[in-house]
Amino acid sequence: MEAVDDRLVEAGGIDERQVKRLVYVALWCIQERARLRPNMAQVVDMLEGRVTVDEPPETQMIVVDLLSIDEDDSDRHVRPKLAKFGSNLDSNVPTSSSSSFAMSVLSGR
Repeated sequence: MEAVDDRLVEAGGIDERQVKRLVYVALWCIQERARLRPNMAQVVDMLEGRVTVDEPPETQMIVVDLLSIDEDDSDRHVRPKLAKFGSNLDSNVPTSSSSSFAMSVLSGR
């Protein structure tokens, strides 16, 4: 519940199950492998509660916890956290990068 604004938590209008559902759906939507990501119709069904939302699979993707970085912190406090995080990564994990570009042009007759 630390991701939820404190003012909302204090007001008492937050359903922890709903927050968990939203986070799980978000994590499904950013899966590394496109075939694991739900389509928009599935996302709507998940968000509206028509289907159960399972916990997303573990990932090797690097996700930095931006919520833990206070605005008042200077860079010197953030860099050691990130360096420590990077040193904990498995060096045997393969890294890859790919990109593509496509363009379509429509013109009238």
